[in-house]
Amino acid sequence: MSEQAARAGFSGSPVIVGVIPDQDPRVWARALELAHSQSAPLIAAFVDPASYLIEWTPGNRVLPISLEPVIEPEDETSISAAEIKDSLATAAAGHDVDWTLRIIGGDPALALGRLAAAVGASTIVIGARRPGFMAKVDELVSGSLIHRLLTTQTVPVLGVPSPEVQRHFHSHG
Repeated sequence: MSEQAARAGFSGSPVIVGVIPDQDPRVWARALELAHSQSAPLIAAFVDPASYLIEWTPGNRVLPISLEPVIEPEDETSISAAEIKDSLATAAAGHDVDWTLRIIGGDPALALGRLAAAVGASTIVIGARRPGFMAKVDELVSGSLIHRLLTTQTVPVLGVPSPEVQRHFHSHG
């Protein structure tokens, strides 16, 4: 780790990575590299896609359930999380990084941001938008996750480009 990173308070502060099913493996790989370079633990955060905005009550109090939702073992979220955990464990083998998987609920940008604040994270890592029509519709409705994170968070946000962007860039170079 650089002296500058150590002075900035990054040493040992957790790195958070947003994870989803069938995610580009480079997102997890970059998060592992970053956590390793900072001698920091890594928290893989899976936002329950079936959850709804429960984060705020009148008076703007944060409800703790969004950071620790109660999920049934046979729920689709539990099944997806188990598959993600197996995939992450395989990819993390051989890396000297302590990591854990957390399932959180609510709006992804708010949930990732609150988790980052709760654990004193140094960085939030996310992948680029998934390809496809529904991903575009979701982005139109709720806005780009990376844009929302960049405009609402106090910690750095690292976006890992999708393979489609790299193929497009190289084919026009």
